[in-house]
Amino acid sequence: MKITIFWFAWSWKSTVWKLLSEKLEYEFMSSWNIMRSWAKELWLTIYDFEENIVKNDFSFDIKLDDKVKRFWKNNDNFIFESRLARYFIPDSFKIYLKCNESIRYERIQKREWTILSEIIIQNHNRESWVEKRYLEVYPHIHFPPRDDIFDLVIDVESITPEEIVDIITRKILVNYMY
Repeated sequence: MKITIFWFAWSWKSTVWKLLSEKLEYEFMSSWNIMRSWAKELWLTIYDFEENIVKNDFSFDIKLDDKVKRFWKNNDNFIFESRLARYFIPDSFKIYLKCNESIRYERIQKREWTILSEIIIQNHNRESWVEKRYLEVYPHIHFPPRDDIFDLVIDVESITPEEIVDIITRKILVNYMY
């Protein structure tokens, strides 16, 4: 089984995919980790890489898409976390971890001990330019996505990552294992 997870920052996705991949004994891939490795090759942080290079060079999007497609064709029983993997891995079980912006920003503030207004501005700007970039590179893909394109949408505002993993595994067992 192939599983793709869509998220916005601080929707528990990192914790969820770690727990889920351990529980299912599935390999895990992440577009964020791929981009982090490219940033490291250039001696940049992931944030500097995204802000100063990816933001202005769409070739990285195409390069990432090709990597996702190759992984899909050559693997099975995996979890792929990405904004667009659901599109490039069409036969995947598509999950959306949905969380209100204000809660996501509060989670960031707790971890980074930063001023909330700065977090809001920084994340709003980042998500706006991502949306603009995707509209330009992927005019045929709705971004942000509609809920109805996912097999499972989970509101993660008030539940733990462990509860999220339980919901996912129950859904998979009920719908795909029998």
